[in-house]
Amino acid sequence: MRSEFPIARVGFRSGLGWLPLSAEWMRRGFRPLFAIAAVWLGISLIAIIPLVGQTLLALLTPLLTAGVMLAFDRIGEGKMPPPGTLVAAWTDPVRRSRLLALGIFAMLGGLMAAIILVSWLSNQIGTEALEAAVQSPDAMAQALSGASLGGGLLASGTVMVAVLAGLYFAIPLVMFGKAGAMKAISTSLSAVGKNWLAFIGFGVAAMAVAGGILIVLLLVSSVLTLALGNVGNLLVQMLMLIAMMLFQILMAGAQYMAFCQIFGWSPGLEDEHDIEDETTL
Repeated sequence: MRSEFPIARVGFRSGLGWLPLSAEWMRRGFRPLFAIAAVWLGISLIAIIPLVGQTLLALLTPLLTAGVMLAFDRIGEGKMPPPGTLVAAWTDPVRRSRLLALGIFAMLGGLMAAIILVSWLSNQIGTEALEAAVQSPDAMAQALSGASLGGGLLASGTVMVAVLAGLYFAIPLVMFGKAGAMKAISTSLSAVGKNWLAFIGFGVAAMAVAGGILIVLLLVSSVLTLALGNVGNLLVQMLMLIAMMLFQILMAGAQYMAFCQIFGWSPGLEDEHDIEDETTL
């Protein structure tokens, strides 16, 4: 990919189509993508490690997302990516360091959003009252009932939107274009800003898909629980885990499709073929 990263403008309809296109590619490469999703779910279990688990997972998430995008890229070439594709970027010191830098950026952004919200609340209900509310859900509900959350939520949400916009194309720009972390973030912000209408369409599609999946899961879980009791509850939990990991893959695929349309990327255009390819679909 060229260093200047030209940005195309696409419309609402294009944004609506990213998820269906991702779903079509998932159908073509379901077996390898399912294996990759299972590996991702397994790695996500590090979140249960006390104190550091959530931090480690947040740090690794951009790298894992880049691995899923690489898998879609391989499927676009007609190849079958192995499960190890999920962590393929780890083998490249340049990609690894820059994707980890994006993870740090995401953590700092989330921390800033949390600080803004906490500061807003503490100014209204007092620091001591806020600390007490954290210890009890009932106390928290009572404290929030008399607080105005609008301004704090707006400021905190704005920060998170900026962080997500900065990461959205930064991940594939690092993975496929080997862009520097700061260059990738600024380019991603520019691309999202220029294509805001497409992202409204994408948001509409994402909410529709998420709502549909939720309705189906609720219906299936009700039937399984009534029919099988405790066994049904276990099956429902397994079903929800599978649905969650496949939805993650679907969203990462849509991210790859958006990158291809807006930055003119096509499967297999890496400047360096340093990541091993496997069999053909």
